[in-house]
Amino acid sequence: MAKFLIVDDDLDDREMFCEALQQVSPQSTCYNAPNGKRAILALDNREIEIPDLIFLDINMPVMNGWECLSRLKKAEAYRHIPVIMYSTSSDPDDARKARQLEAVCLFSKPPSFRELKNSLALVVHYFSTKSLESLTESSPRFLTGSIGTK
Repeated sequence: MAKFLIVDDDLDDREMFCEALQQVSPQSTCYNAPNGKRAILALDNREIEIPDLIFLDINMPVMNGWECLSRLKKAEAYRHIPVIMYSTSSDPDDARKARQLEAVCLFSKPPSFRELKNSLALVVHYFSTKSLESLTESSPRFLTGSIGTK
């Protein structure tokens, strides 16, 4: 059973994400936090189990996604957790920054619940086959920031 953490300041986005994940992977657990600081506190205080994968929004109050990603990758207890930056952005510069800060990729938020489910089904598939790095080859929603990648 995989454990996922979605960190996003938009409650509706968090709820929709967890609902979509539950529909494509009923055996998975979906934790959520409203900002980076709350996510790190929940992890440090063992309020949630260590997730297998973290989805991290970029633009949040209190602690944004970039700062949270940086802290996660500097912490011995969390640096091994793959992180996918999750944002309305599809800016190649954001995708490059995500890779530089050791995120798997930048995932551009889909415009519909159906597309979110389809994208999360891909994530679950690639996660279960231990090939998350191949995720970016499967959909243009997953951006690596590499030269030549759309």
